[in-house]
Amino acid sequence: MIGTAKAAKGQITRGHVELGSYPDGPVLSPVLIAEGERDGPTLWLQACLHGPEVVGPLSIQRFLKTVDLKQLSGRVVCLMLANPLGFRGYNRLTPQDGYNLNRVFPGDPQGHLTYQLAHRLLDLSLAHSDAMLDLHSGGDLTITCHYTLFHNNGTPEGIEAERLGRACGAPNVWNSLEEGLSGCHFTHYTKSGGKPALIVESGGGARVTPEDLDNLTAAIFNVCQARGMLPGEPMVPARFRLGGDAIHHKATHGGLFIPKVGPGDDVVKGQHLADIVDLFGDVVEAVHCPVEKAWVGSIRRPYMPIYNGDQVFELVGTKGYDPA
Repeated sequence: MIGTAKAAKGQITRGHVELGSYPDGPVLSPVLIAEGERDGPTLWLQACLHGPEVVGPLSIQRFLKTVDLKQLSGRVVCLMLANPLGFRGYNRLTPQDGYNLNRVFPGDPQGHLTYQLAHRLLDLSLAHSDAMLDLHSGGDLTITCHYTLFHNNGTPEGIEAERLGRACGAPNVWNSLEEGLSGCHFTHYTKSGGKPALIVESGGGARVTPEDLDNLTAAIFNVCQARGMLPGEPMVPARFRLGGDAIHHKATHGGLFIPKVGPGDDVVKGQHLADIVDLFGDVVEAVHCPVEKAWVGSIRRPYMPIYNGDQVFELVGTKGYDPA
C-alpha cells in the first residue's frame, strides 16, 4: 500500500500519497499501482519532478490504458506528480522556496520545503521499488532531444542502470558522473539505495508532440521488458551516441534568442550556435560552441525573450558511438 492506493492482482488501483503540507492541508500526489497477475519486481515510475513537464503524466496514462496486466509480472507504481507544488505553479522550481527539486537530493527532513520533499520522495521510492524510471520533457522554457541519463559508477546497480538506459529506446545515452547532477533523484537512488535508476528526456518548449509522447511511452514498455516484467525484447536504436560531462551555456546579454542549431544536433568548437538580438534587430551576442565536440542536449525555446544569465544551451560532450 502506498498512501491510499492498495495493490490488487490483475488490477490498476488508485489513490493519493502525502508528500508535504500546505498551510491548510496535505500536499498530495495521485498514485496508481498497476499490479500484474504474476509475481515479479516493482518499477517506480514518476513524472513532473519539474512542474511544467507534462509529457510524463500523459505518457503514464497511455501506458496504463494499453498495458496487458495478464502479461505483467510484478507491479508498476506510478507517481503522477513528484512535485505537486511545481505542477500547480507551472514552475520548474518549487515556487514556495525557489529550489530545483532535482538538485537537492538526498534532501533533509529538517530542511527547506524542497529538501523535505526530496527526502520524502527518496524514502518512498527506495522503500517501494527495485528500479526507477523518471520521466522528463524539457518544460516550458527549454526543448530537449531524446536522451537517457543514468549514473554508472561501476557498481552492479550502476551497470544495470546503463543497461536499462540502452534498453529504453533513446538514441543518446549519457552516463553522468559530474558534480552538477550529484543532487538528482536518480543519482541517489543508485548511489545511496543500491538500485538502478534512469531519466528519459524528450520534448518541451511549452508544447506536447506525438513524437515526444511516443518516446516516453515506449521507454516505459521497454524498461518493463528489460526488467523481465513484460514479454518481448525492447526496441532499441541500431547505434547509440554516447555522452559525457555537459556544460550549461548562459547568455551574457538579454534580447531575443535566435538559434542556428536544434536539439540533438552535433556541434564542434567555434561553431555558430545562436544569435541574441535586441529589439532594434541588432546582434548583441553571437553564441559559439566552446567545446571540441558535443551534441545539443537542450536549447532555450526559440525566439523567446531572455535575460542575461539565462541558460540557452545544454551541450553534452560526445564520447563516441556504439558501435563506433
